[in-house]
Amino acid sequence: MYPRSELDARIRRLRRWMSRRGIDLSIISSPSNMLYLAGTSEAEVLVVPLDGDPYLVARYAFGDEIARERSPYHVEVQRPYYGTSGKEVRNPSVFDLLAERHGRVRKIAVDFLSSEDLVEKLRKRFKRGKKSAAIISLEDQLRRMRIVKSDYELGLMRESASIAIRAFQSLEIGVGMTEREIANRLEFEMRELGADGPSFPSIVASGSNSFNAHHVNTERRVGEGEILLMDFGAKYMGYCSDMTRTFYLGRPPDDFLGRYDAVLNAQLRALDYIRDGVPMERPDIEARKVLKEAGLLEYFVHSLGHGIGIDIHEFIRLLVGKGGRLQEGMTVTDEPGIYVRGWGGIRIEDTVVVGRNGGVLLTGELPKDPDYLRR
Repeated sequence: MYPRSELDARIRRLRRWMSRRGIDLSIISSPSNMLYLAGTSEAEVLVVPLDGDPYLVARYAFGDEIARERSPYHVEVQRPYYGTSGKEVRNPSVFDLLAERHGRVRKIAVDFLSSEDLVEKLRKRFKRGKKSAAIISLEDQLRRMRIVKSDYELGLMRESASIAIRAFQSLEIGVGMTEREIANRLEFEMRELGADGPSFPSIVASGSNSFNAHHVNTERRVGEGEILLMDFGAKYMGYCSDMTRTFYLGRPPDDFLGRYDAVLNAQLRALDYIRDGVPMERPDIEARKVLKEAGLLEYFVHSLGHGIGIDIHEFIRLLVGKGGRLQEGMTVTDEPGIYVRGWGGIRIEDTVVVGRNGGVLLTGELPKDPDYLRR
């Protein structure tokens, strides 16, 4: 369970925003936003009135007990009754319950404004005469709140990274193992060490499969004299880590080592610019400069990185042309990569905290040595 003080501070910040904009009620349905504000995603909605205590609405036997265990806030339980004929069915919607309790509010903020169906249902329930309550989006405000991590959140992300690294280091990866076998063992070890599970389906790409930036694991067996790219992370108490390492099974040839050094140098150059006040595009530009000097820029075909936290991909993108500035306490990935058709790919990735003087690695304990698996 998240500390009550941490969640209360987030609710207070949301309410200050509500007060400035004259909002009477906020309704949160996204599991990630709910987890951030209430400590659980096992509910239908989180309701935050401007005046009064926040509470969750959960279905009877479908999350209500888990929500009670994980959140300090009251859980209102929806319990349908079906009877033995259609005439006996009583199954009011969440919006029916909210309208009954908050029917006189004038302005509502929601994190599902893009869902026309849900918004229309909400408008119908909060209609007085010919006039409905005004409904506005809450999503930008929640993005602003979640984008800079608290010390508590960074602690969870450090543990997430530590679990993933220890799980990887416990593996004995060898020639003849399949991509799926390696991924399955890695994810099992993460769970054994206390992870909720992987942050995303682990990627194990061997040989020519390393060309695929988001490879889907196969029964292909890892062979001697091949590239092995592994992209993985753990989720711990709802927070993610993300890292990629690229290895060579056997003695690396010169063409691999030259390309590997270029990607590593690009990552390290970018890391120096992942600091407070720097334009978000700058780390990406710096990484591309390094790869351009090495004659590899055409093979770097994605952004340098993305935000990370409760979701594996959050709201920041480190990419040339993107606006905004980095702030201390943001968390991002730093993951330059090259993908050469018919040869393979190299990506090196870390989860990074934006610092005052440069990026601070959360995943730095895992060496960036292409010979690591030969030890």
